[in-house]
Amino acid sequence: MGEMDMDQKVYLIKSNRSEAGTIETLADFSKLEIIVGHDNTIPALLSNNEKACIISESSIETIIKSLPESDRKRIALELFKDKYRFRELVKDDNFEVHRTCFQNLQHLNIHKKSVIKPLKGCFGTAVKIVDENTDLLQVKEEIAQELKKNAVLFSDNVLSTDEFIVEDFIEGEEYAVDMFYNSKGEPCIVNIYHHPIPKHKEYLHMIYYSSKPTFEAIYPLAVDFFKRLNEKIGVTNFPMHCEFKLANNNLVPIEINPMRFGGMGLGNLVYHSFGINPYEYFLNDIEPDWKTINDKISDESRFIYLIAYNAFRKDKLTHKPMVGELRKLFTEVKLEKLFDYQQQLAFGVFCLHENEQTLGNLLEINFDDYFEPITELV
Repeated sequence: MGEMDMDQKVYLIKSNRSEAGTIETLADFSKLEIIVGHDNTIPALLSNNEKACIISESSIETIIKSLPESDRKRIALELFKDKYRFRELVKDDNFEVHRTCFQNLQHLNIHKKSVIKPLKGCFGTAVKIVDENTDLLQVKEEIAQELKKNAVLFSDNVLSTDEFIVEDFIEGEEYAVDMFYNSKGEPCIVNIYHHPIPKHKEYLHMIYYSSKPTFEAIYPLAVDFFKRLNEKIGVTNFPMHCEFKLANNNLVPIEINPMRFGGMGLGNLVYHSFGINPYEYFLNDIEPDWKTINDKISDESRFIYLIAYNAFRKDKLTHKPMVGELRKLFTEVKLEKLFDYQQQLAFGVFCLHENEQTLGNLLEINFDDYFEPITELV
């Protein structure tokens, strides 16, 4: 690894509404400093183009307000947080996308498979796949329930409750990439994930995993995409978590989450799997030696980040997670971090080492089966 300036640090900006996961799974790194809330040092750090990351979308507004309107990072942040403007930037001519409002959802004219999603959003909240046969009134009611449930966790700056977009559904497997643009504006990849869809869609983000075959298939496509993207946005020292669909050997961007790596600690999977601290590489302005790393990895290995969701159909006020029963499903636990499930959307996260067969079994999980009634001691 390159020489490190002894005075340099990576600043990790955390809001009071950041979800659990990232802090709890961090590698021990003396050059990382956590800044909480609306710290008055943030504008100075950003004006000096210091290495800064956020933990969650809840900090984006703080970052935007701390930057001049003409700053390239601010322009990029405002672009990426508005899903309509982002889609207009990266879509091809045949891709349809338009804006709508919550009240109009049941009146939409859907003539092909499409996606309805909040203009600003996270954690897959209120994202619905629809087609010409969908009961849109029922979809509207489901969206209202999800927004009501999650609005207490996410501010209006993170989750739109009235503004939505409708866009073409993109066929293909879903992947994600954690990366940063270095001080020269060059893309540096710090991890690549496959995001398989679980059996129970209410746990949509339950599993992301890294593997040698995934990396070899996606890496060259990702580098090409990020080079072309930065010709448009022109940023440096800028981390991103990016979601894609792979369609006809082409990476089609779904969304870009700026100024951070994978949420709820996903970005730290690479450390607990391969010993790669993404914040250290960000600080040192270099990319990991992925050829050397992948040469040591079996094609069969699946390095999994599992988010243990709260039950969907059981009340968390009257039920509690059966962590011990869940552990019985795992082959090798490389990290386990449990949360206060009463305050979070999940009761914990796990870094696992599995294979393709056991991965398939995990994708069948219904977390309703892993919650039991709370019994009071008499």
